[in-house]
Amino acid sequence: MIYNEETLHLVQLCENLSETICESLTFQQYENARNEMTLDNSALTAKATFQKAKESYEELSRFGEYAPGIKEQRKALYQKKRQLDLCESVANFRQAETQLQELLDSICQQVAYSFSEDVKVDYGNPFFETTKSNCGGNCHAS
Repeated sequence: MIYNEETLHLVQLCENLSETICESLTFQQYENARNEMTLDNSALTAKATFQKAKESYEELSRFGEYAPGIKEQRKALYQKKRQLDLCESVANFRQAETQLQELLDSICQQVAYSFSEDVKVDYGNPFFETTKSNCGGNCHAS
């Protein structure tokens, strides 16, 4: 890539945008929630327990759907996942993460649409997207 004045200006604008996002309330809430989660012993324990159950299930699932004990392992995995999801700090983090992702998606959409509304924008998660996509498919929520 050849760097000229225009390219350097665009890089500077991107850095400014990044700094502005990092100074936003949404990002600060994300950072606070992430720090809270990493300091929460119950969340760390639930995560470690879930990871162990996940590894056990994955190891057993290599042998197929009818491996002895796989249903019990799956049930145990779902229980550990639920315990992790019910940790308040984990739930707060996921909510803050979703809000940050929505902000980033909105920025990407604005940049893309400044060129043309026909530009396809990849949203973070089509199951939670409330804006209609212009991709022509039925994969995004309306």
